[in-house]
Amino acid sequence: MLSFWEKSSLLEADIAIVGGGLVGLSVASSLKEKFPSKNVTIFERSALPYGASTRNAGFACFGSLTEVLSDIDTMGSEAARELLFQRWMGLQITRKRLGDEAIGFLPAGGYELVESEIDFEEDVYKVNQLIADFIPDYITSCNDEKLRLGIVAAGDLYSMKDEGQVNTGALMKAMEHYALQLGVIIRTGCEVVNVESDSLKIKDRFRGEIDFKADKIFVCNNAFATSLLPEVDVKPGRGQVFITHPISGLPFNGNLHVDEGFYYLRNVGDRLLFGGGRNIDFQTEETLEFTLNNAIQKALEDKLKVLFGQDFHFEIDQRWSGIMAFGEDKLPIVKHLYDNVYVAAKMGGMGIALAGFIGEEIAEIMS
Repeated sequence: MLSFWEKSSLLEADIAIVGGGLVGLSVASSLKEKFPSKNVTIFERSALPYGASTRNAGFACFGSLTEVLSDIDTMGSEAARELLFQRWMGLQITRKRLGDEAIGFLPAGGYELVESEIDFEEDVYKVNQLIADFIPDYITSCNDEKLRLGIVAAGDLYSMKDEGQVNTGALMKAMEHYALQLGVIIRTGCEVVNVESDSLKIKDRFRGEIDFKADKIFVCNNAFATSLLPEVDVKPGRGQVFITHPISGLPFNGNLHVDEGFYYLRNVGDRLLFGGGRNIDFQTEETLEFTLNNAIQKALEDKLKVLFGQDFHFEIDQRWSGIMAFGEDKLPIVKHLYDNVYVAAKMGGMGIALAGFIGEEIAEIMS
């Protein structure tokens, strides 16, 4: 049962956003910056964002050499360039908005270990020329760095300019703080179970289902968007990671991409955070379940031994997973669907980089 005050004042907004993760907060911030008089309310079903926003590896990256080459082959040069630009620009927007210190940004550097043969003159030149106007000299060879980084696996090492790391927890806190300062209202523990052209139906533990009115509705819950909007073509992809206990004398510092980015490694101080392996079992990993796949966890442990040698000793402290969203191509879905309903989904595991750009794109669409 609702009170008069709740019905008359607390169950409507100019803008309602479904999803309180990186993209939802960025969309809310951009809309509030552009339309400061609008009432903006975010609905998040969990106490903490329920997806990948607080469960990622904290990579501030745009795309490795082999990933970009693959994108050129499958999407064409123009789309591959646009995707990389969106990631690069999105990170610039977030860093400028929040400040590097607040998000724990470290310009630690990014590397890719390439086991296949790369034509340095042709392939590297192709990628560098494609994005030379916003990241000049993006890819460089750095085989002489392998020994310093402790990498013993076969393959050539390349570096990606301007790649860094963020503290995922600090990033989320800073984004929430920024949105709240702008006047955004964040409602947690509120599961949206239905979207209409001018209203949301919210499941409340104590009150049952509640109707919330909104002039504009933005669905920003990434892999979970299809549960509300079946016409949105996104497929879930589970990303699994583990983090080690501190490793004395750890030589590696920075980010490392392996196998077109299907494996990803970074240091967190003197720990290693390692994830990926989704390509081992795509079918099983196309899931919304946050459980762990033991075969993939074992593959990650084995891969770490390949990278740093069989004598490399580590102990695992924590394991977890997050749910990403993918589709037929890698470009995010950002569009006006129908009536007053919009969607921003399918970040392809690059929500940290893309979120800032997506927020500005949504604000531009609405203006």
